[in-house]
Amino acid sequence: MLLCAAGDIHGAIDRMYEDVLKFEAAIGECFDWVLHVGDFGVWPDPTRIDKATRTHDGAGDFPAWLANGRTAPRRTVFIKGNHEDFLWLDAQHSAEVLPGLFYLRNGRTLELGESGDTVRVGGIGGCYGPSDFERPSKHLQGYAKRHYTHEEIDALCKDSPVHILLVHDAPAGVRFNNYRRGRDWVSEAAGLDRLIYRLRPLVCSATTIRGWTARWQVSDASASTKCRSPATSSQSISIRAGASGPYAANGPCPSKAITWPRLLCH
Repeated sequence: MLLCAAGDIHGAIDRMYEDVLKFEAAIGECFDWVLHVGDFGVWPDPTRIDKATRTHDGAGDFPAWLANGRTAPRRTVFIKGNHEDFLWLDAQHSAEVLPGLFYLRNGRTLELGESGDTVRVGGIGGCYGPSDFERPSKHLQGYAKRHYTHEEIDALCKDSPVHILLVHDAPAGVRFNNYRRGRDWVSEAAGLDRLIYRLRPLVCSATTIRGWTARWQVSDASASTKCRSPATSSQSISIRAGASGPYAANGPCPSKAITWPRLLCH
């Protein structure tokens, strides 16, 4: 199974799929799934966009996609970021919000593939909010819905095994050498580090930099995962389940004495 990871397109859906198809042409293979780590840009009603979205690129392509019932060129699963219409996402009765486009709710999993070649993906979208972390998820209202909660992490911890973990925020303790919040900034997103420790996924993909993509070749979800990023930072690595880390694209993972998966920070 060939998977493509992407993140933080903020409504630039057309551009993302153009890049995915160019990526396929470059490697001579087609992706089975695209996995997106949040800030997809789900704004059905352009009048409801938040301040940050209004300041930057606006509602993006999603309103037109929804109005026309467009089908994703490649099957795609996404988690929420911190800039989406959370009320609309929560109101959807089906995970498939558009043909071929699936929303993975916090604390849930999704099986990709068919018998004999399946991968289980779990997700915790949104960002860390200290005042909301211990609150029941159903009590979060309005913009507070951008935060993930302790109970969502607990729910996912119980749903093992998870081969690929998608998170929007970087787990607590991850250090970034060059980030918009300053040099050597260290994430304080509590709970995600514990989640990784409990699940021990083969790959964990987080987001911190806009519009990054990677190629994952999953040949045996119980044994190994191969990853190659695009030509801008080309690499090919193999990761065994339980292989010792730490690994991170933008700096070392937390210094805890635990076994980490490959952590791709977008």
